[in-house]
Amino acid sequence: MTSRQIQSIRVPLGKDAHHWAQQFAAEQDTPQKSKRVYLNTLAVYAVNSYLSWLMVDTDLTQGDIWHPGLRALFDVADLVLSNIGKLECRPVLPGEVAFDLPMDVAEDLIGYVAVQFNQQLDSVELLGFAPAMTDDEPPDKLQLAELQSLETLIDAIHNFSRQLEEPLLVNLRQWLEGVFNEDWQPPRLVLTRNFRSISGRTNSTSRSKVINLAEHLLVLVVQLTPTDGDTVDIRLRLCPDIDTIYLPENLHLIVFDEAEIPCMEAQATNAANWIELEFSCELGEKFSVKVILGRVSLIQKFTFL
Repeated sequence: MTSRQIQSIRVPLGKDAHHWAQQFAAEQDTPQKSKRVYLNTLAVYAVNSYLSWLMVDTDLTQGDIWHPGLRALFDVADLVLSNIGKLECRPVLPGEVAFDLPMDVAEDLIGYVAVQFNQQLDSVELLGFAPAMTDDEPPDKLQLAELQSLETLIDAIHNFSRQLEEPLLVNLRQWLEGVFNEDWQPPRLVLTRNFRSISGRTNSTSRSKVINLAEHLLVLVVQLTPTDGDTVDIRLRLCPDIDTIYLPENLHLIVFDEAEIPCMEAQATNAANWIELEFSCELGEKFSVKVILGRVSLIQKFTFL
């Protein structure tokens, strides 16, 4: 798909946007830096206006671009989405086929919005969206032809919002009594391979949950094996879904104790079919499981009460 096939959105630029752009630009040491800050400020205002139309909560003045020192030192054009993360609003000048990516990337970055300027600077076009990259060394530029639709941006915002919601606390003792959460299914319903070698204990109870992490569908399998009345052995296994053979590289599976201190970790290497961790849990204990891929993560909390 090319950028011409993606429907752009025109956003007018009002006097308030130009007022702040002029003020921020006047503080800079060189004409080149002034122009960059001016355009960055207008780009942030435009994306903020667009999201306001869609009733997405933003916090315009909390971005780095509103900090005098940060906008002087760095190429910042960030818009804060309340309680979700940040968007980089990247200016695109007439005739350009790519836009610059900032060197420093925020941990809570959702992605990039390309903002096309015209000569009059009375309005801009939002060309499309690119999700935050999981590469350790992202490229310096992104081609406009690689942009996704603005609908993808809204989906990404909703996904980030769901990930930040307080995860449902799963009581594993109820599993031993045959009471299961709706989103946890028997592994045989979602897995064909990768489960056979985990299901060897006759007195164990297993459930699995499909998770979507950075556009990768994964399956988290939890197996419980009672050892006595107050303790269970727990095995966690993270697998790709049935349409994928291997896990993405550098996928991390981490267990945290009740004090949110990391206790153990597994990491996917090249051509890994699964990763797993094993430990024991006593009656009354709580723990959480975090799955991380690049800058995207998901947390599931458990208790044994």
